[in-house]
Amino acid sequence: MSTLNPTYTDDIFHLSIPVLAVDIVLFTLYRDELCVVLVPGRNEWAKGRLTLPGGIIGRGETLDEAADRILERDTNISWVYKEQLYTFSGKNRDDRWDVISCSYYTLVGAQAFLSRIDLTRVSLMPYTEVSRDTVAYDHADIIAYAYQRLKWKMEYTNVVKSILPERFTLRELQEVYETIFQKEFDKRNFRKKILSLDMLIETAEWDKENSKRPAKLYTFSDTELKIIGIL
Repeated sequence: MSTLNPTYTDDIFHLSIPVLAVDIVLFTLYRDELCVVLVPGRNEWAKGRLTLPGGIIGRGETLDEAADRILERDTNISWVYKEQLYTFSGKNRDDRWDVISCSYYTLVGAQAFLSRIDLTRVSLMPYTEVSRDTVAYDHADIIAYAYQRLKWKMEYTNVVKSILPERFTLRELQEVYETIFQKEFDKRNFRKKILSLDMLIETAEWDKENSKRPAKLYTFSDTELKIIGIL
C-alpha cells in the first residue's frame, strides 16, 4: 500500500494473510480550489507517482491512533476533524501483497494548513486533477469516494467549520460551498437559508480589509459536529 512502518516490514513480507493499512484523504482549500494532500511514493511499486498519506497499522495501535500517527508524520497536522470513510479490499490493490485499507478523510483550513505544512514534502493537487494516471494504487477511487462523502456531509451538518477560520463573512462561507460543490448558489437564497439555522453567531466585528464595504463577521455556534440540514 502506501508507506510501511519499518518496524513491521520484515514480518509483513512473510505473511500469507491480508495486511491492514490506513490511508488518509486530507482536503484543504488552496488558491480558491479544493485540494488533496499527496506525498511521493516511497517504494518502487509506486512508480514515482503520488500517493495518499498512509501506512501499515502498527502492533497495538487502534485505527484512529494509526491515522493520527500517519497524518502527523506525513503532514505535521494533528488534532483535526477526521472521519472513517470506507474499507477498501479489492483484489490487486497492491502489487506486493493483499492489502486492506481502512481509509479516513479530514478537513483542514488553509490558514492552519499553511502554517504547519512543509510544501517541500507534500503536493497539493486540485481535486479536479486527480485521476488513476496521476495517483498511485487505487487512491484516486478513495479520493473520489471521500469527495462524495464530504459533499453529503456538508448538506446536512456544520462540518464546513473545519475548513473556515474562527471568524468569517457570509461571502467567505458561500465561497467555500461553491468551491466544494463546484457550482454557484443564489446569494439571497443561500444567506436566507444559512441565517435561518442555529448555525452561526453574529459577532460585533467587521471585515474591513477584504470587502469594498465592511462586512459582518460570524462564528459557528457549535464547536462539535452537528446535524443541521443546510442544503
